Amino acid sequence: MIINVLKIYLIVFLLILLPMQVSAATFNVIGLKVASIAQVEDDEESPFEIRALNKQHKCGGKASNLFKVYSEYNEVALRRYDMAMQAMIGNYSLSLGTHGCKGNALIVNEILIHYK
Repeated sequence: MIINVLKIYLIVFLLILLPMQVSAATFNVIGLKVASIAQVEDDEESPFEIRALNKQHKCGGKASNLFKVYSEYNEVALRRYDMAMQAMIGNYSLSLGTHGCKGNALIVNEILIHYK
């Protein structure tokens, strides 16, 4: 009886813990310093690119410091671009939530700026 209760507690614990770990993992690049910002594509989602001074990933099979920021709405794209620009100008750091790879770029879907 006690073993069955322990199994139930373990299952409930795992069902609660695993989704929390997955959601926490979406904000996975912390302390990125911006080396450059570029707008190289011209499409409806208007992605822009961030090159990092201090962070790399393995998209495309080898080390890359390229992060591509997509936004569905123009207002959001402008705010994200402004945050990246302010981080570069003020030497602040960014935390990024990512969503997989596209070529040698890591796709960014969340940006948080850290002031000194």
